[in-house]
Amino acid sequence: MNLDKSLRVLARDTYWQNIYNSSQKCSNISLFENNDNLSGIQVRFLYWLGTYKMLYEELSTFEDNLLTEDVINNNFRCDCYLIYRNKKQEFLCKKHREEELKANLQSKRKKQFKHSGTEQTIDVQLRRESENG
Repeated sequence: MNLDKSLRVLARDTYWQNIYNSSQKCSNISLFENNDNLSGIQVRFLYWLGTYKMLYEELSTFEDNLLTEDVINNNFRCDCYLIYRNKKQEFLCKKHREEELKANLQSKRKKQFKHSGTEQTIDVQLRRESENG
């Protein structure tokens, strides 16, 4: 079993998830003996702890029916889901930016026309009085 697989198994474990959550809430609880100069393995472990925390929180909301416990526990399927989730977030952010831009443009147009939506007509006589016959 390679190192990354081992770290992911540990990061999914309830014990380590509880320690991680507690360490974020209480400053006197620490995951490691050292609090600075973390090793690459420690950084990678923290990454997976945070990733699985986020996935478990999303799983508890039932917002995405593609995310299941089986997906979380299978590294390949989990990686695929994370890619899907990232692409979905990018799409939603882009859509939101476009909607904001469209709304801003519409509000600027409304400000340009004080009486938007009303019509006014003016009768203009183009002939001189003597030509009207």
